[in-house]
Amino acid sequence: MFRPKRSLYALFALATILLPAPQAHACAIFCVVRDGQVLFCNNEDFTRPGYIWFVPAAKGRLARVNFGFDDRFAQGSMNEKGLAFDSTALPPVPWKSDPSKETPRNLIEKIMNECTTVAETLAYFEKYNCKHLSDGQFLFADAAGDAAVVAWLPETGLSITRRTSDRLIVTNTRLGMSGYRCQRFVRAEQILAASSSTDVNSLAAVLNAVHQRGPGGFTSYSNVFDLKNRKIYLYNLANYEEAIVLDMDQELARRATRPRPLADLFQNSPTLDDIRAGEQRTTWDTRVELSPEQLDKLVGTYSPEQDAKIKIRISRNDGVLLVENPGQPVATLFPESSTTFRIAPDRGQVTFTFDDTSDPQSSGLILHKARDLKAVRVRE
Repeated sequence: MFRPKRSLYALFALATILLPAPQAHACAIFCVVRDGQVLFCNNEDFTRPGYIWFVPAAKGRLARVNFGFDDRFAQGSMNEKGLAFDSTALPPVPWKSDPSKETPRNLIEKIMNECTTVAETLAYFEKYNCKHLSDGQFLFADAAGDAAVVAWLPETGLSITRRTSDRLIVTNTRLGMSGYRCQRFVRAEQILAASSSTDVNSLAAVLNAVHQRGPGGFTSYSNVFDLKNRKIYLYNLANYEEAIVLDMDQELARRATRPRPLADLFQNSPTLDDIRAGEQRTTWDTRVELSPEQLDKLVGTYSPEQDAKIKIRISRNDGVLLVENPGQPVATLFPESSTTFRIAPDRGQVTFTFDDTSDPQSSGLILHKARDLKAVRVRE
């Protein structure tokens, strides 16, 4: 749906002055496929301590391990075939059921009971309605390394984002709606891109770098699933110095099906008071250093494609860029890569584009907020 010019201008203006409310219940999930390994990693952020329980196989039901809280609602799982899922909360949007599809009480539960691959999982989303897509999205991965994020877009419906590199990351924005990525997403991507390691300790360090803490919400637990070997590496209350390693097959053989508080498994687990203490963590260090020459390529005047009367001016001040939007305070852009900048402190992102490799200057920019808005360089 195209928005009229006045709304377009308003969105450019709002992006420079509005600070989104920090999400305390803001999980981070990523899947890494490298060197023949498939590792599924999750930070579960909430306000209660975590639980683990195993579900044995039965007729029409695959065995699996579940993680969640004391309500026994599975927030994440891995089944005996190496299919795993976890989810992130999203701002709710209107969700419409398809009258031609069945609506199971819990489609995710049905998938984990019956499916063995991501391909089978996606076929279930085509066959069944999933009411949980109104305010959540799901990352699925399987032992063969296939991975996909399933979400719901208010204008186009079901959205599937497939893994196209050796990793797939999701936090708390709908991937298909905008190019905006929160600081936790960017920080995880920066670390994963800089290293090719599949060592579990290295992946736990990524989880550590983006964990939550504070009175409004904290990382209740973290897990790394080895999907090929069905092993579970578990961390409690953002203590990444102590890991519990569980073998799913062995735990099922022991009939360890009773829900257990995760704190009972650890010798040196922090207390809830420890992780709730202090100020709420709302920022993560994603800034990189760019040279003046790199920044100067981006300096200039830009206009939205739909309204050339609007002039957005980008200037340089030492190691940062400044954006001047008519009628609004000057905002600072901090670099997160050579082309992507965050509107400080976290009011959106701007990506600069280059159409002609022979031209050192950027050709345009894209503002990432709730939507992506494009502007082209004005040649002065």
